[in-house]
Amino acid sequence: MINNKKIFSSIFKRFYETNINLVKPGQVIKKDGKPFILVSKDHGGTGRSAAVFTVKNPITGQKVQFRAKGGESVQVMELRQRPYQYLYTSGKEVYLMNMQNYEELKIGTDKLEGGASKLGLLEDGMEVTVQILEPEPGPISWRLPARHVYTIESVVRRALQAKGSTYNPAIINGGAEVKVPDFVSPGDKVVIDTDTLEYVSKA
Repeated sequence: MINNKKIFSSIFKRFYETNINLVKPGQVIKKDGKPFILVSKDHGGTGRSAAVFTVKNPITGQKVQFRAKGGESVQVMELRQRPYQYLYTSGKEVYLMNMQNYEELKIGTDKLEGGASKLGLLEDGMEVTVQILEPEPGPISWRLPARHVYTIESVVRRALQAKGSTYNPAIINGGAEVKVPDFVSPGDKVVIDTDTLEYVSKA
């Protein structure tokens, strides 16, 4: 009989305890009372001594490391990712709509992955992803699509450099500043990487 897991499922909690060595990258563990996403684990080639685990805060993206022995147990939490549609922003909160049941969700701008500086990339009707720990604490973060099409409003031209093309700062229709090649002009529709804020291609 396998007894390396103890399942806890109630109206308040949904997680299970397991050997920390059985946790896979991408799963969410509870450490110091907070959820963290496991990024990697390094056993140093032996698999017996204490391993180094790298985890990431799902909201801030900050990574931390800790050591744990193979026999230690850890709580693994259930993380779901669901598509939502951006509706509008009011103060320090955004309002999103569940694209499956049309229910409205209110979530803080401070829970946007990458920080509040990315708010200028939001557009009406944009599809975003919400990360939810069920049934509690519920939504813990939300993120923009990896790439999105924007219209260039203005471009600040720089002098052409000797090597390669010049990347100029530009303002998109949402007000955020991005970087585009010198051949991009106001009115052009371009694909922007929402993580680096850099040009990917013309739309």
